[in-house]
Amino acid sequence: MLEATKRRGWLGVIMHFRGCSGEPNRQKRIYYSGEITDARYFLKWQKTIYGQVPIAVVGYSLGGNMLACYLAKTGQYADVNAAVIISSPFMLEPCSIRLEKGISQFYERYLLNGLKRNTTRKLIRYPGSLPLNLLQLKKLKRLRDFDNVITAKIHGFKDTAHYYHQCSALPRLPNIRVPTLIIHAKDDPFMAPEVVPDINQLPANIEYQMTEHGSHVGFVSGTLKQPKIWLEQRIPDWLTPYLEP
Repeated sequence: MLEATKRRGWLGVIMHFRGCSGEPNRQKRIYYSGEITDARYFLKWQKTIYGQVPIAVVGYSLGGNMLACYLAKTGQYADVNAAVIISSPFMLEPCSIRLEKGISQFYERYLLNGLKRNTTRKLIRYPGSLPLNLLQLKKLKRLRDFDNVITAKIHGFKDTAHYYHQCSALPRLPNIRVPTLIIHAKDDPFMAPEVVPDINQLPANIEYQMTEHGSHVGFVSGTLKQPKIWLEQRIPDWLTPYLEP
């Protein structure tokens, strides 16, 4: 997507979540699906650097859920002109259950292993920064276990269920005020039926698109030698009226 924005003559910037840039997070906290303070800071910082230029934000997967929470909580005061949200698990509890079944378990293991690597690096560099040790971390087998022992505990939630309920973006979508495009795929292994919004309840500024295929943040067609990444065309095309008025 950064290459796609460059081809349009736009400046593309990526925000790493805490601990995901290769540098361990020093604080007694991590990133999670409802954590919007870093995004809020990041967007305000961009305005101090680049001034009052049009800004659009694209959020993928968990980052898309976080972006939706940010847009909903800030409403008309969001520091963006438009947004695109891709393959996001808007209802965290049903999606966590979906990941524990069938082929989706492959993705759960992949995600959990990534979280464990980041957490291991953090605990080695900053011992005591999380409420568990390396042996306890190794024993975690599910994403919900990780969220229960770490995410919920250190961020003031009662448990995993409370965290998932408080940070699911779906009920907040009607509060979004900036133009927003949401894209899901029917064959997304992260998807549960509960994440699909009722389009009759969405405000006019939100456009929702459900594709037959696309999997999770995929949307690839063409051939192995000449793949076509649909999102690299769809997203810039949709954003152009807001970035090039």
